[in-house]
Amino acid sequence: METIDMEIKNANPILSDLSKAIKEFDGSRHLYLNTSSDKEFINPGMPKYQLNSFGINESKLPVILKNLGIRSMTLDALPDIDTFLRLDALTSDDNGMQHRRNYLKNDLIREELNLLFHNCRTIAFDDWANIANASDLWFGLLADLIRPLKKTDLDFIFYLGDPGKMLFFQVDEILDIISDFSSQGRVTLIMDDNEANKLWMVLNGVRPGTAPMEDKPSDLKKKALSIFRTMSIHRLVVYSPEYALSLSSDEQFVFDRRKVDQEAEIAKEARDHFVAGFSMGLLLKLAITHCIALGLVVFEAHAENNSLDDRKSLLAYIDRWKTELEQPH
Repeated sequence: METIDMEIKNANPILSDLSKAIKEFDGSRHLYLNTSSDKEFINPGMPKYQLNSFGINESKLPVILKNLGIRSMTLDALPDIDTFLRLDALTSDDNGMQHRRNYLKNDLIREELNLLFHNCRTIAFDDWANIANASDLWFGLLADLIRPLKKTDLDFIFYLGDPGKMLFFQVDEILDIISDFSSQGRVTLIMDDNEANKLWMVLNGVRPGTAPMEDKPSDLKKKALSIFRTMSIHRLVVYSPEYALSLSSDEQFVFDRRKVDQEAEIAKEARDHFVAGFSMGLLLKLAITHCIALGLVVFEAHAENNSLDDRKSLLAYIDRWKTELEQPH
């Protein structure tokens, strides 16, 4: 990959494919766990899991996985609910960050986590820069739990957060750790345009304030390509308010976005919504173009409507986007 000539993807046929895939997908045997879910599984008066807008079972992420810096997971099978209860009984939010690596040294905890990870499909991590000792936690998770599973078909989704507030050696270390996850599956690093600019500055020794942060699209593409070449990962995704670009060893493309309010663009939950859609695309075994499109659909639909109550509302949003694209400009 020596050029930055990126294919511009036509959104309309991709959105049509998404509608068809969502309508046909049976999510009853799958599970989505995430930190921001309002679905409960510990209330005896409630179902173990509740369906989300994809028709997929959803529930809150166990406390221990949140403590290990995980944002969300998808699973190919519904685990015994007692697994969650046992995990939360073994851990609590009172554990200091410096002790969380020891979770993975505990035989009982590791046994329960093995049951959960055995049917895991995707693992999305929280923003690295916002988690104390995240590098150590994720290295331990890879070495002590994921590698012994001997699975090589996992999808890992990483966000750095703001690398500008970290030291060079810390950034260099986490990029190496993220690359190491590639031995167990496909790694996607996702950043917004501001984070990509800051990472490029850290890696190239550019001091804050000495280079413009709002570059032309062509400059951002060059920086994204430079970042991708420093790592051994499957894919880098960078999104701005106008578009999302994807770089991998076998394809490069740009996908135009619908614009949303700036407040919604930087909202705390925006990242969770994009990850939810992107992860669902991976679970549906869609092409990466469709996964990115689905991430944008979920993020932008939430920004517009504040919620997606069911599959019908998700499909309605896709139809509205298609209608806009079909209108003459």
